[in-house]
Amino acid sequence: MFPAPELKDVVYDPNLPVIDREQFEMLVMPDEGDEGLELIRDIFGIFTREGDDKLEQLDAVCAANDLTELRKLVHFIAGSAGNLGLSRLCAFYRAIEHAIDNEQVRDVSGFADAVRSEYALACEAYKAELLS
Repeated sequence: MFPAPELKDVVYDPNLPVIDREQFEMLVMPDEGDEGLELIRDIFGIFTREGDDKLEQLDAVCAANDLTELRKLVHFIAGSAGNLGLSRLCAFYRAIEHAIDNEQVRDVSGFADAVRSEYALACEAYKAELLS
């Protein structure tokens, strides 16, 4: 198990699996053979390209303590992450959204490393699943 990120006032279940096996298996569609796997690889490729593009803004957004832009960034990635079965990434990013929405967090200047590392960990775990 990979350690879950912790951010003050961002509350979520850190014990969630990185990948929801049931969701992953449903997406891969074993009865579809290679076609199902190829489709999920394509979808994951789109997710990583778009996610990587969004995360290019992360350091500047956090350095500027721009709560609105950080919320938009994690919201964009969280939706797709949930659909792919990246349960912990989705929960972590949704918890950041919730903390911002409820004004539990007012300073996000130190969030960039945790946001980026959880995304990278989730993507690496997913790639490993796709190759297995």
